[in-house]
Amino acid sequence: MRARTRRAFTLVELLVVIAIIGVLVALLLPAIQQAREAARRAQCTNHLKQLGTALHNYHDVFDVLPAASYCGVPGSTAIAHCHTWMESVFPYLDQTRVFERINFNVANHQDVNPDVLNDLMIATLICPSDPDGGLFPNSRESSYTPGSGESMGASYVPSAGPIHMNTCPIAELSPNINCKSTGGAREAVEAPGMFNGGYRSYRFKDATDGLTKTFMVGETLPIYSSFHMYFASHMHIGTTNPPPNYHKIYKTCPKSRDSRVSNCYAHMGGFKSEHPGGVNMAMGDGSVRFINEAIDYRTWVFLGDREDGELLENF
Repeated sequence: MRARTRRAFTLVELLVVIAIIGVLVALLLPAIQQAREAARRAQCTNHLKQLGTALHNYHDVFDVLPAASYCGVPGSTAIAHCHTWMESVFPYLDQTRVFERINFNVANHQDVNPDVLNDLMIATLICPSDPDGGLFPNSRESSYTPGSGESMGASYVPSAGPIHMNTCPIAELSPNINCKSTGGAREAVEAPGMFNGGYRSYRFKDATDGLTKTFMVGETLPIYSSFHMYFASHMHIGTTNPPPNYHKIYKTCPKSRDSRVSNCYAHMGGFKSEHPGGVNMAMGDGSVRFINEAIDYRTWVFLGDREDGELLENF
């Protein structure tokens, strides 16, 4: 009786199997990455929906939106160390305990406020698609001193519309529709969007173009702009002067955790994300739209302006 012999894999067969597995992994990896990004983008969309709801609840109570920044005395040029819109809506974001600890009678770098706001991390205020999100040194603001702690970078900022931020990254169109106001729409200066850079506040009824066609809050990447920090900055607003994801086009401004690069607060003061192809924007009615970065520039500008009178059907 002959003994049975086992047939083993040859080296060639083993290499073929390994190659097939490698091809399958190569095919699956992009799909896995796309699925993960889709989940992250969905989280960002949910964060913006929560912010939109919080702003609507605030408006229901006070009949006005919060100011982007509460800076000093009305009419004053002192714009540093401002309390921000984010602090105002804390009670509507399940952050009442933090809100109650803030001393709004003094600037946010005085009294108990550094202990409350420095190093504060709130997961729903950070877009998971941004690998550079999180805490940033307060010293990246020129008015803060080194060693003064860290503050959350702002993944989401309110829209001031197509404003002039001391410089006009995208030159004025004729007629001027994309570079309105002066000096970043700070303090008493009017802004065309739903927020200005200071204490001036707007109501939903001021959006005569319709809340569904007016940006309220949008995504940004704080590593590109030192002004985009939740609790340690002024001009805490976004502008629709630069097109969406302008950081992909304008390469002069580097990523920086520690310092402010001249004019980059203007060039990088718009809305941007790490999502492929566009950026999430919360509209005035609280809905969230994913805006393609290839959107017509004039349409983008008009969506930032609450009362330009343009009839925008599809975008």
